[in-house]
Formats: sequence, structure tokens, C-alpha cells
Amino acid sequence: MRKRQSSLEKMTACERFNVAHPIGSSIKVYPGVIGDRCVEVTIIEPGAYVLGGHTPVVQVTGGHGCIALTHVVQA
Repeated sequence: MRKRQSSLEKMTACERFNVAHPIGSSIKVYPGVIGDRCVEVTIIEPGAYVLGGHTPVVQVTGGHGCIALTHVVQA
């Protein structure tokens, strides 16, 4: 079982992601279950953020809305 991330850990994950991946960057993600189909998308909003206080996410193209940073497999 995974340890729950603290609020600080979630914010830090977003900050690290944002430094490495500016708006317009292409990343590969699992839009569904990890291990299923991997797709390439483009970041469309500036900055990852914590959605609803519980999940670090980033907004992307392709009709996927936002993707949890845990589902980003290659940047």
C-alpha cells in the first residue's frame, strides 16, 4: 500500500514538474490504468496543481482533461 502524500509533498511534486515541463511540452501518459495504452499529449495550462487538495495533476490535450502526475511516464 502506498503511503499518503502530505500536502507539502504534493506541492513539491507540482513545483518540480513545473520547473521541468513548461506549457507546450509534450509528455507521455497513461490516461487510464497504468500499464494500459500510453499516449503522447501536450501540456495546455501553465503549471501542475493539486486538484481538490488530494491529487497533483496537469492539464493536457487529447480530451483527457487533467492527468495525475503519477500517470506521467515520460517527459
